[in-house]
Amino acid sequence: MVNARNWWMYLGLAGFLGYVPGFPGELRLLNLFFLTPLLRAAISSAAGRRQPPAERAPALPLPPSAGGAALFLARALAAQALMLVVPSMLRQIVRQYLGQTAARRRAIPDAAAYQQRARYRLPFNGQWYVYNGGVTQATSHSWDVIGQRYAYDFVMVDDQRRRWRTDGRAPADYLCYDQPILAPADGEVVAVVDGVRDAPGVGTGWIDVFTPHFPGNAVTIRHAEGEYSFLAHLKPGSVCVRPGERVRRGQEIGRCGSSGHSTEPHLHFHVQDCADFFAAASLPVAFDGVAVGGAPAQDGVYVVRHTLVQHSQHSEGSA
Repeated sequence: MVNARNWWMYLGLAGFLGYVPGFPGELRLLNLFFLTPLLRAAISSAAGRRQPPAERAPALPLPPSAGGAALFLARALAAQALMLVVPSMLRQIVRQYLGQTAARRRAIPDAAAYQQRARYRLPFNGQWYVYNGGVTQATSHSWDVIGQRYAYDFVMVDDQRRRWRTDGRAPADYLCYDQPILAPADGEVVAVVDGVRDAPGVGTGWIDVFTPHFPGNAVTIRHAEGEYSFLAHLKPGSVCVRPGERVRRGQEIGRCGSSGHSTEPHLHFHVQDCADFFAAASLPVAFDGVAVGGAPAQDGVYVVRHTLVQHSQHSEGSA
């Protein structure tokens, strides 16, 4: 059944006919409708700047490598357009589109309606910043992308919410780069991707349109029936677990990187309902042992974007 809210996806998909012999090549222009989500985001961002200060999300600075917000956005839009003419990227786009269309019927509309089976801790130690993500439509990482509806992007920041040390021109300049990434719960590793390069042009808005796997280096762990954690954009060569291996909660599984479609080093994390990233529906996850903004640690916490979160060891014994 066609979802009228996502009409642009169907027009964009029709553009792939332009690559099939016998169809007019001009149809490829319809692929540009895949830029609609970015335009929506830009409009929403502009609208957000017009909101009263009390309702506005805190502004996060761009690194000097960006050259300003206008250049950053222009590069991001150019990269999105280039993706539509790179065959390896088109295959991934189609695979995700088909998988997410099937996953829509399994989408969780309300975090409170889901009863999670495993207990999860934050997938890192120390204090990190929730760059993106939440459990409502207003705070969601990507509400209409079913596989990432309840996803999070985590980074590390200084007192001025800068993620970098000097100019942000190299992955190693970012505070979270090469930090240990941990298994959020006991489980079995079911999939591993490694060997994907860190994206070039870090901090500039470009994304790696030639990457063979746009989540980059990633680890998928089965924790319970229908609950798999997915940890992505890991540093190349850092993944230290293998499929079939049992892992313990808090065990290192890799290092934070900037591989795949990543504009700067960060950890992408979510819990999903099956092993296949492209076909999964994401699930809301409440974390144990979380201190938010310096407050005492609590269990069963839904973290939300633009907050500082820290893992406490107090709940490890009851995991």
